[in-house]
Amino acid sequence: MIRNAGGIATDDALRSLIVSHHLLDTQEFIIINHTDCGLLRVQEDELKKRLTEKMGAPAEPAHFHAFDNLEENVRQQIHRVKSHPWIPKHIPVRGFVYDVKTGKLNEVVERA
Repeated sequence: MIRNAGGIATDDALRSLIVSHHLLDTQEFIIINHTDCGLLRVQEDELKKRLTEKMGAPAEPAHFHAFDNLEENVRQQIHRVKSHPWIPKHIPVRGFVYDVKTGKLNEVVERA
């Protein structure tokens, strides 16, 4: 399990998935976002501005990957994982949104 804010397939998350498959023989990847995510409720520039005002000069990370649509974010992360050249095409990559109020896990269908 790899956890990060927003369920983003960052370079480091992709590195871990590649290691997981090629060294540990993981045969499927699942990306899960959840309702009420902090990155869903903020704009990228607003967050950077708030942190710069609070902490001083801008620092790393340069990008927080804020988003405004859960399902679309899941689709983008699925695409990012599937399109990496070191992730074999036969590895299933599925995505879900976990509803924190109901406890339901809803699969996100890729668009053609």
